[in-house]
Amino acid sequence: MASPIMRRKALGRELRKLRAESAQSLEEIAKLLGCSVAKVGHIETGRNSPSKPELMVLMDHFNLSSQDRAVFEEIRQEASQRGWWSTYRLPTWFSNYVGMETDALRVRSFELELMPGLLQTEGYARAVTTLARHMTEPQEVERKVELRMQRQQRLFEEEPLELITVISEAALHRCAKASNVSTGQLTHLIEMGKRPNVTINILPYDLGLHESMSGSFHLLDFPPDTWPSTAYQEYAVGGHLVDDEDIVSELDTLFAELREQALSEQDSVCRISEFLHG
Repeated sequence: MASPIMRRKALGRELRKLRAESAQSLEEIAKLLGCSVAKVGHIETGRNSPSKPELMVLMDHFNLSSQDRAVFEEIRQEASQRGWWSTYRLPTWFSNYVGMETDALRVRSFELELMPGLLQTEGYARAVTTLARHMTEPQEVERKVELRMQRQQRLFEEEPLELITVISEAALHRCAKASNVSTGQLTHLIEMGKRPNVTINILPYDLGLHESMSGSFHLLDFPPDTWPSTAYQEYAVGGHLVDDEDIVSELDTLFAELREQALSEQDSVCRISEFLHG
């Protein structure tokens, strides 16, 4: 079953479709529900789930059949449940990402300075989380490390998550300087790259300037006919999901270009080994 976040998004998409088919505005639906236009927008984007009374009003308004009503109410109930990650008390922007990552078939990521979260060792994850004092209180470090390790289990499932990542050589340089965690992290990177569902390409310094020097990004791909590809970008004090089709398409093209400029998988292993043994 899809995660609560994806169920919220699916319900919101269907409600938005019904509103569009009836040629009604957000303002009209807000008046019907007796709420703000912003709340209707949040329901339609899946940020929030409608209450049972609100959904009943909408289903009456759109004259849904008894069969459709049963389906919509089932989705609403599933959307109201808590995901496994809810116990980690995550900020909303990251909770939404973890929920969508849980449902994704494939993650494509470009990393500038950090090792991909799904490929970090416990030691490396603890080191970088401890350093990010502006984001994490000291007493929260172990909880965040545990969450990162839990997320990685998707890579080992019977039908595992596919991970394709392009990592800037800068991340290798910075990792190699952290002598207390570098050996374990670089060795882990090589070992994970042997898995059939994990592809690692290193973007070399020799390339010089490149198109994504301004930041890292992720692309989440979902099963056909469920949800369109979604992008995620993180910055110093937060992050956000992007589902604008034009922006996702641009990042899709950018990722393909970065991967084409990166080293092959075999040459990437050699480059990582240089840092490991150098």
